[in-house]
Amino acid sequence: MASRVWRSVAVLAALAAAAVAAPGGAPAASYAKGVDVSRWNGPIDWLQVVGDGYSFLFAKATESTTFVDVTYAVNRLGTQGVGLRLGAYHFARPAGASDAAAVASATAQADHFVDVAQPKAGDLPPVLDLEANGGLGRSRLARWAQAWLDEVLARTGVSGVVYASPAFWKSSLGDTTFFAGQGHKLWVAHWTTSGAPSVPAANWGGTGWTFWQWTDCARVPGVAHCSDGDRANGPSVLPFTLPVFPRGAPAASSPPTIVGAARVGARLAAVAGIWSGGKPVSFTYQWQRCGAAGGGCAPLPGATLDTYAPTAADLGRRIAVSVTATGDGGSATTASPPSLPVKPAASGTASSPVALTPPELSGAPQVGQRLRGTAGTWSGSPTSFAYRWRRCNTAGASCAAIAGATGPGYTATPGDLRATLSLVVTATGPGGAQSATAPTSAVVVAAPVPRAVAGSLVAQPGLAGAVVASDGRATVTWQPGAVPAGTTVSLRPTDGPPALPRTGLSLTLTPARRMLPWPLDVAYPAAPLQQIAGFSPAGPAWLPLGTLATPTLPAGLSQGVYADGSTLHVLTRQAGRIALFRRGGWGDPRRISPRPPVLRASTGAHVTRLGPDAVLLAARLSTTSQAQVKATALATRGARPTILAGSPLDVLAPGGFTMQLRVAGPGLGRGALVRVRLTARDPWGRSGALTLVGRAR
Repeated sequence: MASRVWRSVAVLAALAAAAVAAPGGAPAASYAKGVDVSRWNGPIDWLQVVGDGYSFLFAKATESTTFVDVTYAVNRLGTQGVGLRLGAYHFARPAGASDAAAVASATAQADHFVDVAQPKAGDLPPVLDLEANGGLGRSRLARWAQAWLDEVLARTGVSGVVYASPAFWKSSLGDTTFFAGQGHKLWVAHWTTSGAPSVPAANWGGTGWTFWQWTDCARVPGVAHCSDGDRANGPSVLPFTLPVFPRGAPAASSPPTIVGAARVGARLAAVAGIWSGGKPVSFTYQWQRCGAAGGGCAPLPGATLDTYAPTAADLGRRIAVSVTATGDGGSATTASPPSLPVKPAASGTASSPVALTPPELSGAPQVGQRLRGTAGTWSGSPTSFAYRWRRCNTAGASCAAIAGATGPGYTATPGDLRATLSLVVTATGPGGAQSATAPTSAVVVAAPVPRAVAGSLVAQPGLAGAVVASDGRATVTWQPGAVPAGTTVSLRPTDGPPALPRTGLSLTLTPARRMLPWPLDVAYPAAPLQQIAGFSPAGPAWLPLGTLATPTLPAGLSQGVYADGSTLHVLTRQAGRIALFRRGGWGDPRRISPRPPVLRASTGAHVTRLGPDAVLLAARLSTTSQAQVKATALATRGARPTILAGSPLDVLAPGGFTMQLRVAGPGLGRGALVRVRLTARDPWGRSGALTLVGRAR
């Protein structure tokens, strides 16, 4: 790794990455150029570096649990705004005479690194620099490296990159492909003039290298001495940069585990588990003493580190650890499964499980199809395996635990559409517990929808379904699992004002279901333009449906609508009536109050005589809903006036309006009292009333 001191020089320019030709006369290859640096590099003129086509660098941040490279903060500040992408690396100092001690050492070093490096969006991924094995054997060194990477992943949500030479990987880690299988990329250190590096671990599990340190002495303009030279596997380094970190409160995606043999005096180490939600986070710990059967866990006073050594008071009891993750979006707490009962100090030692080959998934990632996971192969004589399925984004990141999915098999649901699936396997043995993750599945696709049948259809287990209205105006489809097997789904036309013609539908489920876990899709193949979709679960009122940004109905919403070309899709978790309404027209559900309309007078009635037996009554009114306002003249002192003009009045939007009524009849001379009853009736037939009173002038 880089071994020369350097100093950052402020610059104002930013230049793009440049392509370089493969050395030694090999076929040309397009690689982004980079360097890696530490305090051992000399002063650097970054303007010259960028001007020579360099687009990225890795800077040393930390080593062991206390060392901080004094130039890291200066390097980060000095390279801002000049077109260079920066990544931080940690020089590993593996240690630990037991699995628990190794995990504790790795966790402490990972926490030190994250606290100093503070990776952010736009950076290159964090790097674990493996050049020393600390005297650890292959299995324990692999455990150490996995614990470091797991802690960085738990705190940042980012899978770290492994830096190593082919020779070190083969001699110290047995050329394992485990880390490639876990999705960690490789920065290979192979100094050669060849057109490509030698890549360990079976070409890193078939994925190849991501970064290549091709020399320890590149002549870089602006650097006084030769520097480590690097390449990214592509013409631009941008595809390897970190996305914006998610926001919100953290949530446990896989529970914490305990590493180490549960015996008096032997140190146990906590592994924080896997967390979804906002990033980055930090962890605090609280160890617990549980009953012999694992229940009744209570906090152990003062046991708040990430390690704990059971005492004589713990003999025969089980130990658990509670982990609290805290970030900008809040905090969350979850506990590990209890350990095996604590044994006496003389009961011997046991190694905790280590995944020799990672778990694997089999089966088609399609809604309604069953996927199965294997536990993989483990050392440490595990006695049990626990499974946790997770739902991830299309890139296999931002994973969240799926409620109830805790077996080796899992059937993909409509909620998994356009996501990937991940399986975390936790092995528990005499020496503790450890987790490993299977490579994520491909993106889950929809089950094929059969040809629609007219009128109704009984939902079948594991199959999609489709029903078309008798006149073909719309079709409802569903994915396997959205409708309970044996339920009859029916779709029939129901027209009537104020809905647009040929848009009314009645969607029914038999037996009735209050709310479905996943939505049905009601599609209008040729929806009228400028329409507003409405839904009515029961009664005369209609609810306006909000527009969805994607073809997915978020949790917590019962209905939503989106357009796919000329086809309008209504997604609903409920049975009920569906119809389309003219935007801004009579019956637009957005303009109708959920309660009956209320009429109010903003001003008093103003009555003006138009003749011996006629007056004009004017008033400023308001209504809480779209409504038709009708007026009826009330008898006064024997007079029976009538409304000649101004009623009814269609008020298409809630709010204020002016109403002018021409009233005629005997007895409406000067000083006559005029009384008019106003009734506002909304499109659903609900009404409210108000009486206006005025005296003719």
